[in-house]
Amino acid sequence: MKLKLNKIPTLILGLLLVFTACETEETLVITEPDASFELLQPSISNINLNYNLPDNLAFTIAWNDDLSSSGNYTIELGESPLFETPTAIGTSTTNTFSMTVSEFNEILLSRGADAFEPFTVFMRVNNGSSMSNAVSFSVSSYAETPPVVAGIDNTFSITLVETTPDDEALSLSVEDPDFGDAASVDVIYEVQFARSGTDFDPIQVVTPEEDENGNLVISLTHNELNELALNLGLNAEEAGNLDIRIKATIEMDAGNMERFSEVVTIEVTPFSVELAPILYVVGAGAVDAGWSWDTPIELPLQGVKYSGNINLTNDAFRFFTVNSDWASGLNYPYYEAVGYTIDANLENANDGDSNFYFNGTPGQYFIEIDTDAKTITLGPPVIGPNCNNDQLWLVGAGIVEAGWSWDTPVALPCTGNGTYSGNVEFTNDAFRFFTVNSDWGTGINYPTYEGNGYTIDSDFTNAMDGDSNFFFNGTPGVYFLTVDDINKTITLEPEQLQCEFEQLWLVGAGIVGTGWSWDTPTALPCTGAGIYSGQVEFTNDAFRFFTVNSDWGTGINYPTYENDGYTIDSNFENANDGDSNFYFNGTPGTYTLTLNTVAKTITLEQ
Repeated sequence: MKLKLNKIPTLILGLLLVFTACETEETLVITEPDASFELLQPSISNINLNYNLPDNLAFTIAWNDDLSSSGNYTIELGESPLFETPTAIGTSTTNTFSMTVSEFNEILLSRGADAFEPFTVFMRVNNGSSMSNAVSFSVSSYAETPPVVAGIDNTFSITLVETTPDDEALSLSVEDPDFGDAASVDVIYEVQFARSGTDFDPIQVVTPEEDENGNLVISLTHNELNELALNLGLNAEEAGNLDIRIKATIEMDAGNMERFSEVVTIEVTPFSVELAPILYVVGAGAVDAGWSWDTPIELPLQGVKYSGNINLTNDAFRFFTVNSDWASGLNYPYYEAVGYTIDANLENANDGDSNFYFNGTPGQYFIEIDTDAKTITLGPPVIGPNCNNDQLWLVGAGIVEAGWSWDTPVALPCTGNGTYSGNVEFTNDAFRFFTVNSDWGTGINYPTYEGNGYTIDSDFTNAMDGDSNFFFNGTPGVYFLTVDDINKTITLEPEQLQCEFEQLWLVGAGIVGTGWSWDTPTALPCTGAGIYSGQVEFTNDAFRFFTVNSDWGTGINYPTYENDGYTIDSNFENANDGDSNFYFNGTPGTYTLTLNTVAKTITLEQ
């Protein structure tokens, strides 16, 4: 009985415990959790990688593992929760894993992330026998791969040609692998050029533009690449190397991010843009030259124009930039290709060298090649000094006789080919040259002459006023001023006597109102350095120049001037009378007669 009594209470107690456990489970959690392998969610859901802090930690993840005690973990990354193509990004022997900014950025870019664009990633941990849950967050990477110069490589070589100035010489495109087509970040691209070996100092920058396909490209013509190459120091007519790279800049508050492409080196041969000081004309069409270098016709450069008298006949000729150098020839197609308008009396000879051919009336002409207006013209021959202007005008407070007014401008006459000269009184103030009387718009200031390569006398400086006029800083007084457009000089010398005589005298039946008498001789006054000029009324008869009034022994006849090398106006000829006087054979009337003892010319203008 004792045994039975002992068993019954035990069963009742068991039943009571069951009920008690059930009732307690409804109100309190006292059971132990199931064993698990759990990756904890990171404390952030968005990560922006900072390229300025590449060694900082980008993230840290942690996990609980109740299923394994191996302590060997592999961390995997995927772009979706299914982990179709997972990437093992690291291992750990603890329950945490960290990665630096630069390490994580490299992985993201390798997985196809676009720089600076949100990119969702999933992570999980593998303990060798089971996988943790996956966590995800959004991350923005930064560009790491440098931009790429595409479309050309180090084998590129080109000889630039002046006759195809607008043809494409160079084209390339900009590629940036870390950015997608829909990138929202602004990237500033520059294509930088430098002479090889200068470490891109100095540089020339070309900004790429977007083409119709959305690609960033640059395209340079022969003219544009030539200017760029010369500006960087390459020598004309010589092959030289240029380095090209792309600079990509992203402007950010934390500091601009700059990336540079690999350098591509190309070979470029520029053409010369400097004007030769003289053009030489050789050929059978240039009567006084022929196909020989013994007596070429010389056309000096004045400013931007070549010009001079030339005797032409119906045959071929060519221009040359270097004396005795056949290879320096410039033929008809050359000028045609660079956009010149050519006189109708000149055409393509269509011979083996495509020379010029003169098809007009044989004779003496004044030929002018204007490199600015791009014209080649033929006109009547010029008798006397040949300049682009009859005179220059000086106006300004530094010119004593002028001041800043057009009432009394000082003229600086053309006294030789491309040369203006005369005595001018200066004081310490500013002035300017002008090509047209009373026209302020024709002024030529100090930087203009300086920029065109003129050597300027040290007594002149830039006035540094609003118009950058000339300033005379020497000792005030009268000086002999010369502006030489051929040799590109502006010089001052001591005052020169204007003329040997105050005036010349004209007497003879060919001078209306004078006749062969000293009662009313006609005076031809000195008006400039070696120049006598004035109005004279002529009729068809003889006359003579005299240096002294009423002195027949001071007469100068036609052969005297002729033998001294003077070029004499065709309206005058040798009277072939007993004294070989001058004879006026033109239309009777009043003319401006000019006798230039410097240029050795006697000219008439009506």
